[in-house]
Amino acid sequence: KLPKWRRRACVRFPAFPMVAPLNVFIAASFVGLGRASFVEQKFLPQTVPCNFSLTTSVPVSCRGKLFDKAEYDVWAKNLDFSFGKLPRAQWEQLRDQYTRPWAGQKILDGSTEHFAAFDASQSYTLLDFLPVQVRGLDGFNFVEEDERLPRGVPLPPATAPKLYEKTILVPNCWATVYEVLRGASWTLSGDTTIFHDVYSTDDKAAQAWLHSATVPVPGPHSKAKRQFGDVMFVWLKDKQMQRPILEHAVLFVDQDIVFEKAGTGDLNPFRLTDVATVEKEWKPEALGGFFTWELRRPNLRNRVKTFADEFSIASQGCEPRWPEFWTWPKKPAAGACPGSGRQPAQPVRPA
Repeated sequence: KLPKWRRRACVRFPAFPMVAPLNVFIAASFVGLGRASFVEQKFLPQTVPCNFSLTTSVPVSCRGKLFDKAEYDVWAKNLDFSFGKLPRAQWEQLRDQYTRPWAGQKILDGSTEHFAAFDASQSYTLLDFLPVQVRGLDGFNFVEEDERLPRGVPLPPATAPKLYEKTILVPNCWATVYEVLRGASWTLSGDTTIFHDVYSTDDKAAQAWLHSATVPVPGPHSKAKRQFGDVMFVWLKDKQMQRPILEHAVLFVDQDIVFEKAGTGDLNPFRLTDVATVEKEWKPEALGGFFTWELRRPNLRNRVKTFADEFSIASQGCEPRWPEFWTWPKKPAAGACPGSGRQPAQPVRPA
């Protein structure tokens, strides 16, 4: 069983977006969180060896834990790095490399729930040194929730292109990356209380945030020195497309090791994996694939607020793309508008 603080990180941390493509309406506050949940994944009893190493000089062993139900091979494995019992000097070395980039001094001292003080009897893994969001979500999945839109109120016309007649609550890759960065920017400044949030956005709006909150790392990504917090954004670009599409994002925790939500669906796990595995799914142009990879670096010492300010359902106004929703009577409209920041347990029904 997870400690209480880790259960909170898994179950009460709904800070992942409802993905809203340009011609799809999704209203956050229609969706109750009753059926949407983080679910711990089952692993097969056997593990597989892995040849990946970390940049630390502390001895480490790596194994691949295999998910019990994996739809594709690229989603089948979760990497586990074990250090075993450590002398204090090696523990401090690992803390300085993997915890100090996201933690203020109070957290580093082990006086908060975010990070435990040194314990000579504990067998340590890499996860023990990573942010609470990563520790809480690794090895879990998110069961999305779909709700039909309320009846008896004006809805978008049937001729609306590709109208999805349900509201959905799902996590995705770039908002998972964002949430880890947002949490790190707060804990790095010594703030251990991070507000919970839910977002509604699409990849076009997320691109705008990306370019305002991070800077590109010069040179080919394959030759760059990656550090904790670096983000690899994977784009689909084509001359016939009006604009690039943001397809995937991963967060680096070491040179070749990343944390990711492997996709938006129910079968895509939160996990630690390696860059080579990500390359198999999103093959970069440099290897003969279709995708453009871009390595970018945030400034974690500036609180990452842009995304929340722009996309939080608590800060948004009424959805402009489908104004029919906001011709409802005042009471149900106020409860359903994303700008209200409310998440009723049941879908809103008209008065």
